[in-house]
Amino acid sequence: MTDEELATDLGPLAMLTIGVGTAIVAALWHLFDTRDTTEEQDALTEFIRNQTDEMPKPAVTAATSVKPDGGRYRVMVPVANPDHETDLITLASTIAKQRGGTVVAIHIVQVPDQTPLEKGADHVAEFDAESKQLLEQARRDAEPFGVDVETRTILSHRSFDEVFDAAQTTDADLVVMGWGPRAHGRAEQRRNELVGELPCDFLVYKNRGFDASRILVPTAGGPDSELGATVAKLLADEYDSDVSLLYIRDDDESTADAEAFLEDWATDHELADATLLIEAGDPGTAIQRAARDRTLVIVGATERGLLTRLLRNSLIDDVAETVDCSVVLAQRRHARSLRERLFGWRA
Repeated sequence: MTDEELATDLGPLAMLTIGVGTAIVAALWHLFDTRDTTEEQDALTEFIRNQTDEMPKPAVTAATSVKPDGGRYRVMVPVANPDHETDLITLASTIAKQRGGTVVAIHIVQVPDQTPLEKGADHVAEFDAESKQLLEQARRDAEPFGVDVETRTILSHRSFDEVFDAAQTTDADLVVMGWGPRAHGRAEQRRNELVGELPCDFLVYKNRGFDASRILVPTAGGPDSELGATVAKLLADEYDSDVSLLYIRDDDESTADAEAFLEDWATDHELADATLLIEAGDPGTAIQRAARDRTLVIVGATERGLLTRLLRNSLIDDVAETVDCSVVLAQRRHARSLRERLFGWRA
């Protein structure tokens, strides 16, 4: 739809209202945002949401979808396996719809190392049939959600690492990718465990069928589980999901303290209506037990830190392999200190 058609369809009053709302958001970004960091953007968005009674409705709506540079929220999806593409696009499109954003579907074609990329481009027709089929299917799967869709074919010698580069070149805010053999359960594991940071937020999806009707979100605090809570809230808004929050208390932590933490956490993340579950003992067993009647588990990828994860024998991997439902690993873009990378956010 062209700008002129959009203006005609909406009418001058609606266009003016949207323009005023966007201008308010832009002014607030200029006022509050002195550094271009994801954490500050999220803080301002929450500030605007919390002032819904005082601020014009267009400003509140725009805050969830307009970035400081005036762009739209962008969800990138690398597609490769036709058997799982539909569910990946469904998850990505749901989030894009709720955020008023765009889905960017990419297909990465791995070119042999001995073949220069410029020569691979000369033979792009050889790869075009598979890419075209995958990307057209992605576009069709996104259509019911009414979101804008962009598609790209990328030639690369490094199919896995190219995901990170593509996230930057496509200006992605979120990547939704499948849990394949190269991912090893964590999007950042191969190159960013101890140094650097992800270019944007990541969701890594282990697909056993997309069903967002009953969602479980284990949490111990920290930004990764905060992203998981955000995703759960977006899915609940779209599918009227039943959301449960699980907190596994430490041996020296009282039940009352655990309940107080989880109640506050639920309220802070707009999930006050969620069912609250408190467990003790082995975390893997507790999560598996809570997931028995759930259709989707969303867990923070670095919830307890590197050393704790290693000592617990890759808890997340074990959970993902033993529960019957689909699992989403949520990884927030953030710079972590050495202490946080080793011991976790609440160590």
